Amino acid sequence: MVKSAESVVIARPAAEVFQYVADLRNEPKWHVDIATVPPETDPVPLVGKTYALKFKPFMGKTDGTFTALKVEPGARVEYRADFAGLQPRITYTIEQASEGTRFTRDVEMRLSGLKMLMTPMMAFMVPRRNKVFVQNLKRALES
Repeated sequence: MVKSAESVVIARPAAEVFQYVADLRNEPKWHVDIATVPPETDPVPLVGKTYALKFKPFMGKTDGTFTALKVEPGARVEYRADFAGLQPRITYTIEQASEGTRFTRDVEMRLSGLKMLMTPMMAFMVPRRNKVFVQNLKRALES
């Protein structure tokens, strides 16, 4: 299993951070592996609904989806992504912190079949990319 949890404190109110990260249309502004999200996407995901996305990970552009598994307004959003044969579970957690808001992005991914051969590479890449994403989010919301 590949796992990564990265956190950052953002100098913004928790409600504002949640509103921004819950809206998948903002993903391409901070999650650089997502190229586009359709403009008609719900501003807050609906549990059970699948959203189309265009991914641009290291292997080139590909179509994919995020399916909303859990939504706790103001606190947490959990997705199952599906792209290029990978299905990571991605969780965004928003918590009040003394300096603003703590945002945590958790990724868990089980690789199976021949994709298991990618485990060492993914175990190296996923935490590095995750750190970039949360830092990008901090910059986007604090600028």
